[in-house]
Amino acid sequence: MKTKTSAALILLLTFLLGVVAGALCYHIYRGYSVDADRRSGAKPGRRDVVQEMAKDLNLDPAQQEQLKRIMEKSRERYRVLSEQVRPQFDVIRDESRQEIRQILRDDQKKRFEERLQELEQRHRNRPGRPPMPGKDGPPR
Repeated sequence: MKTKTSAALILLLTFLLGVVAGALCYHIYRGYSVDADRRSGAKPGRRDVVQEMAKDLNLDPAQQEQLKRIMEKSRERYRVLSEQVRPQFDVIRDESRQEIRQILRDDQKKRFEERLQELEQRHRNRPGRPPMPGKDGPPR
């Protein structure tokens, strides 16, 4: 009886370890998959949303085409709004940075400026990021 219980426990433990290992491998795979999409410039966008909604809502081809047009129109409206509001965000960001500079020592200011450059570089390197409208210098 003791051997049957031990065997059952070993079998259960093996099964649970397999589940955990599988979940971990899947999580790692998804992380690499998403990172690869980001590096390649593939951005989850209109097509993915349309495809997901088409499947989820069982849309016919005509509805899919209409949804695609709606999404494109909305994206353009968001872009226009962003262009209108972006300067206000830029002013707030620049004022905040200036206030931060005023409280820092010289050695801290140097590191702060380095961090800002790193942030700007990361922003420039983001795939699928359009250039900032009306900005000749580095973005944000």
